[in-house]
Amino acid sequence: MAQANQVQPHWFPKHPGKAWAEKFFLIYSPIWITLFIIVVVTEAYKMFYDVEFFILGLVVSLPCVVYPALFPCSADRDKPWYERYWVKANLWLALFGFVGNYFWTHYFFILLRATYRFPVNFRLNEIPVFLFFVTHAYFVSYHAATTPILRRFWSSYPPTPAGQRHPMGKIVGSVLLVCAMAYFTAFMEAWTLEKVPYYHIDNREQMYTVGSTFYMIYFVISFPMFTRIDETNDGQKWTLTRTALESLASAMIVFILCDFWRLIVGGLTGDPAAIIKPFLGTHAV
Repeated sequence: MAQANQVQPHWFPKHPGKAWAEKFFLIYSPIWITLFIIVVVTEAYKMFYDVEFFILGLVVSLPCVVYPALFPCSADRDKPWYERYWVKANLWLALFGFVGNYFWTHYFFILLRATYRFPVNFRLNEIPVFLFFVTHAYFVSYHAATTPILRRFWSSYPPTPAGQRHPMGKIVGSVLLVCAMAYFTAFMEAWTLEKVPYYHIDNREQMYTVGSTFYMIYFVISFPMFTRIDETNDGQKWTLTRTALESLASAMIVFILCDFWRLIVGGLTGDPAAIIKPFLGTHAV
């Protein structure tokens, strides 16, 4: 007979507010994805410019914040807004996604020979601003899908007493599971964006293999780190300050790993001059 205090395997957390938010993100994901598919299949994006792309970014991302704010679950109604899980989840992903777009995208430009060619002028550090919002929707869906999977795996093992190491099977299994989900996520995003001509990739075959391996670095770190938000057995919840610091710390780990890739692996084959030259200005040779 299982011990009374043993946690049974479960997909969603015992905390009702967090469980509600995770389910909402999962339900909302196919809605914005369907909208994106319609825009791509109908080629409506070919008529989009600054305003239209910016509106598209807002349409797919804002419901992640607006809906739970206007229609909170019963468990959240008596809580201050800053204690609600959906606020922390959006904050964590917004910071992580901002760092990814603002800084890490330039690794794609130079190492992976992939560039954006959207007909927009509204950019931040050479990145179309609407992509910051679109990335948020993507990341919300990715992490909403992988968090229950990780929780189900982790909860299948008995709780580890304080001061003791986790079972080796749990450690190895976690690494393999996270890597598999991270690579699948990275590959599927690269593959599904193939039909959009504004994503220019010099060598798509290498992008699907080597490029996806590079991109999975993001999620190898973010998937398990994000799952930890309010994931405590003692009922202690994270503050917004801790949430922000954890997100930025996770981003720094990814930053370091991306630069290690630059030093050790380098870029895809081919002359990088055509990619690097625009960033060197008028003095480029």
